[in-house]
Amino acid sequence: MPIVHKIDELLQKSKKFVRNERIALGLTQKEFASFVGLKYATYRSFEQEGKLSLENFLHILAGLNKSIEYSKFLDGFEFENAKERARPEQNSRQNIMTKPIVLPSQKQITLDKQIFGNELFYSVENGHIYEVSTLITILLKQYNDERLLLLLRYFGVDRLKSYVLKEKNIDLLKKFNKHVAYLKKRA
Repeated sequence: MPIVHKIDELLQKSKKFVRNERIALGLTQKEFASFVGLKYATYRSFEQEGKLSLENFLHILAGLNKSIEYSKFLDGFEFENAKERARPEQNSRQNIMTKPIVLPSQKQITLDKQIFGNELFYSVENGHIYEVSTLITILLKQYNDERLLLLLRYFGVDRLKSYVLKEKNIDLLKKFNKHVAYLKKRA
């Protein structure tokens, strides 16, 4: 397949993905452009023609909370990561992505603000012990992509899924499913 065709395919896929996200959010083109910090004409042109500067595309990714995934994609170009991917023993990487840090039998966890962040636990001292179920519930009430990935990393897909379903939040469930698919693809 010629490179021009591949680029066109990626442009079409990008514009379709962003358009679908905009529609899923229930926003008009004008509202979405404002939401991600672009001029309406710039965004409308992107959705119609698929052409956009990298800087403006990064505005869209940031607005959709996809900048973490893009950053990870860029990290893949680093020399060390390239060496790791070239190694035949990729089981260690698979375990990192799929094996939770907190064992299913563990009922309590000690808060580490460097891991879970100050903004959520500003009034709690480091070392505070939480029931795992309480901590998960608190983090899901104020979720974002970063917290969701953190929860998946610490508690695993199977343990977290029941908490996500209990929230009865369709947006949360969609994000959870996207992150699970992303992690499985990377494993």
